[in-house]
Amino acid sequence: MPINASSYGKEKLGISVVVCAHNNLPGLQKLLPLLISQKDVLFEIVIINDRSTDQTDTWLTEQAKQLGLLTVVTISETAKDWNPKKYALTQGIKVTQYPLLALTDSDCVPLSDQWLSHMEERLRSTNKNIFLGYSPYEEQPRLLNKIIQTETLFTALQYLSMANAGYTYMGVGRNLGYRKSFIEKHVDDFPFQNHLGGDDDLLINQLSNGTDAVTSLEPQSFVLTFPPATLINWWNQKRRHLSAGMHYKTGTKILLSTYWLSASAFWLSFILLLLVYKGDTILVPMMVHFSFFVLGTILLLPVFRIFKAGRLIPLFLFWDFLYIASSSIIGFSTFLVKNKKWN
Repeated sequence: MPINASSYGKEKLGISVVVCAHNNLPGLQKLLPLLISQKDVLFEIVIINDRSTDQTDTWLTEQAKQLGLLTVVTISETAKDWNPKKYALTQGIKVTQYPLLALTDSDCVPLSDQWLSHMEERLRSTNKNIFLGYSPYEEQPRLLNKIIQTETLFTALQYLSMANAGYTYMGVGRNLGYRKSFIEKHVDDFPFQNHLGGDDDLLINQLSNGTDAVTSLEPQSFVLTFPPATLINWWNQKRRHLSAGMHYKTGTKILLSTYWLSASAFWLSFILLLLVYKGDTILVPMMVHFSFFVLGTILLLPVFRIFKAGRLIPLFLFWDFLYIASSSIIGFSTFLVKNKKWN
């Protein structure tokens, strides 16, 4: 049985944690103890074992015997015309019993024992349908890791700030909350149910009215995840994310494209000015563009401080160029080869 509700105030709402797992026993062994240790909240844990061929089933069966708050859903076969992860997610949602849902992945860990309590309080006090949280990647001493962290920060800056401005367009499934009433009527008619990605962003993009999300920048609400280990893993992850973005609403695609266009114009103008200016005068375009970088860094210092990411400031000087180059190349590749696996 779940934690006894009598120990909590009547105003508290119960929350069901839903986690999909496919052949990731080590991840579950890290995550489950941290979920169990969540405090000041009424909750249950639902883990969907999606066609795993490792020892996940045996381990989860033993854990469920010991933990009354854990429910295990085993998927042996994906329904026709469904993406495996989306199907697994819907089957888990069907067995939840509380009015709030907290979603994360099996390769993530909450950064505090107040994660669920914070999400519950934010959804309850604001009466919103969606909770959007931040999920940074683990810091590692490699350039690829710095690039991944910077991209994650700026993506979060975009979707969290837009949600606060009344234009909710996406969320990240590693740290996401819903009112069950918002999503349960779509469990058998999931948006883009056969598409590889988008169990989080495509669903929100299709179903949100723009003003129905609450956000959090409190460190206790963050959920840490572990970055792709290799360049090819990151490449495939980015291709999956970009392919989902192609199915956003037209208004969203136009809005997001403004960043790509402005960054492209910035670098194109820089190159053109370098071609036009000769000799010592070439310092003029270099100084103009450098001043923009300095101004941008100063304006974004509070953002780096909020996300506790000051170590990424040096990379910001090159970020626009890296973003344009990587998104253009990876985006083009999505037209050539399709991803096959959800994990």
